[in-house]
Amino acid sequence: MNWFARIVMGLLGLFFLAGLLAALSLYIVFATFRWLLTGRKPQVVLVWQQFSALRKGARWGARPGFESPRQDDIVDVEVREVVEDPPRLPPRQQG
Repeated sequence: MNWFARIVMGLLGLFFLAGLLAALSLYIVFATFRWLLTGRKPQVVLVWQQFSALRKGARWGARPGFESPRQDDIVDVEVREVVEDPPRLPPRQQG
């Protein structure tokens, strides 16, 4: 009876593992389509990018999560033209 229990438990474990892999693959397909339709990255991707940035900062002796800005990245002032928009509503008539 001991060998029968081992076979049954092994099959149950394999079915559980197959179910987890199927659920993970369905989530990956769903997250990819949602990413393509909405443009928002899945939470897993954002967490992985944050972890990678923290690890990269800690490796080179900088404060974790902070990268020192290069001098050519700093913009002091940007010039842009301000255009007055015409009023959207007609003036109110008093009467």
